[in-house]
Amino acid sequence: MSKLMRIFAGAMTALMLVIPALAEEAVRPGITARKAQGIVIDGKLDDWNLDSPAVVADVSQIIRDGVVWKGAEDCSANFYLAWDEENLYMAAEVTEDTPLGAIEMLPIDGQDNLKLYISTDPGADPERAEYATNDFLVYFVMIEGYWDTAIDRSMVPKDARQRFVSKGMDGGESVLDGFACAIEMTIAGFNWEAVIPWTCFTNDRISVYVPAAGDTLSCNFAITDIDYPCPGTEYIPQMAWTGNYKINTNPSLWGSVTLVE
Repeated sequence: MSKLMRIFAGAMTALMLVIPALAEEAVRPGITARKAQGIVIDGKLDDWNLDSPAVVADVSQIIRDGVVWKGAEDCSANFYLAWDEENLYMAAEVTEDTPLGAIEMLPIDGQDNLKLYISTDPGADPERAEYATNDFLVYFVMIEGYWDTAIDRSMVPKDARQRFVSKGMDGGESVLDGFACAIEMTIAGFNWEAVIPWTCFTNDRISVYVPAAGDTLSCNFAITDIDYPCPGTEYIPQMAWTGNYKINTNPSLWGSVTLVE
């Protein structure tokens, strides 16, 4: 075999090794959400099926200010979803060394918070690179006794944004009608669970989503951890289940959840 042929063969072998790796990287992570059976919103997760977590615990999942992240004991979480015809249920097992570090003087995304990115359209193109009418970013602020919530729709194109605008982004509100949450403190941090009526993702122009087993929805999760809750804090680490800092504007970077019985 000539030297040129040996070089070509070597290059083709290397390419064949790279292609499967690239294909593997392109796979969207997914979880399953079981139909809720007797879930009580009390901060205890013993009435949840915890077999399919969205795990956020690795340095590769940092999307902001990773320089001050000190490891999984500093900030990490397992997220879960469940459902029934009326409600979406969300739970998180949070490991955090300074839990519930929210303060009203900071911007809502600069406080301790959990974030849910969710589509209520199972027919939406998972590769869409901008928000559609049925895409939502929901904030849950971690300040015990207040539990502010907000919905950010600022990234939705104007024609769709007019159908459902942002709510509560200035803080100090709970904009989810029928929402309830509870926590249970743990040695490592806390457990949190919430119920969110599907009607929170609708208005007079957007029909209420009626979930069914077999539906697959785009979704993602993020956690924000402020170690020193005071104005002027320079670094506020944030981690996400999948994607990078562009998940706030690009749903193609999200994962997915499949609803099962």
